[in-house]
Amino acid sequence: MKEIIITGHTGFIGTSLTQKLIGSPYKITGISRTKQKQFSIKQKQKDLNKITNSDIPKNSIIGHLSANADFALCQKKPKECFFTNVVGTEHLLEIARKKDCKLLFLSTSHTYGVPRKLPIREDHRREATSIYSATKLQGEILCESFSKTYGMDITMVRLFSVYGPKSPKYSLIKRIIKQLLEKNELRLGNLFPKRDFIFIDDVVRALIILLKQIKGFNTFNIGSGKSTSIQTLCNKLMKLEKKTIPIIPEKTLLRKNDIPEIKSDISKMKQLGWEPKISLDEGLKRTLNWHKTKK
Repeated sequence: MKEIIITGHTGFIGTSLTQKLIGSPYKITGISRTKQKQFSIKQKQKDLNKITNSDIPKNSIIGHLSANADFALCQKKPKECFFTNVVGTEHLLEIARKKDCKLLFLSTSHTYGVPRKLPIREDHRREATSIYSATKLQGEILCESFSKTYGMDITMVRLFSVYGPKSPKYSLIKRIIKQLLEKNELRLGNLFPKRDFIFIDDVVRALIILLKQIKGFNTFNIGSGKSTSIQTLCNKLMKLEKKTIPIIPEKTLLRKNDIPEIKSDISKMKQLGWEPKISLDEGLKRTLNWHKTKK
């Protein structure tokens, strides 16, 4: 039985992916700093940089999801972000090379920098505009270098703005919903940037497709192919909640290097038979309802 190793299996995306893989023809092992009691799989509680050769079976498939993805935290603690996202990725790649493993690496659309053309294709030039995107770009370069140098099978995924129930506290949609349910105003940064929002269930379906066919070196965008402004996002959520409150721009939340618009070209994923099924309105409704049950 083929074994899939998921690093960061207790994170936002890792939890959903692991749950979907349970019961599949694969043997699943999760490696994270924490454990999930509800998972009926083998779990190892380890830091990414503490993983050893004995933790990774020969010829297994590695889904490398473990990362520091908190944009603000990366800005405050760049060394910590670098150690996890760059040093940790190189450490795992070296083990994967020795154990003849295939690897799926989760990156971000932020490695494209300010787009020169929309929608963004996978061959768009890359540019780091933040500490977080710089570390993920270095991770991408490592993956490409290992694949071309050692003939490793590596697939890179550039995720756009993933949202849904159980999203991390620093995610934009979660912050908006929390304020909408608990306060009488929304305090946010720049309201005009447009982002490509993709629901967690659609992301997990795409990752499962890619885990099953890692070969050579390849890169795929996973997004909705549409862009929506933060202002419009707030209006949609207020309409769903039937509550109108003022939106107040907060200077401390403004990003100096905010990208005006991000929108994915997902034609490569569509060639594999995948496309998003959950509309933004439906995804926001599911996410909002989930948070209301957790109040």
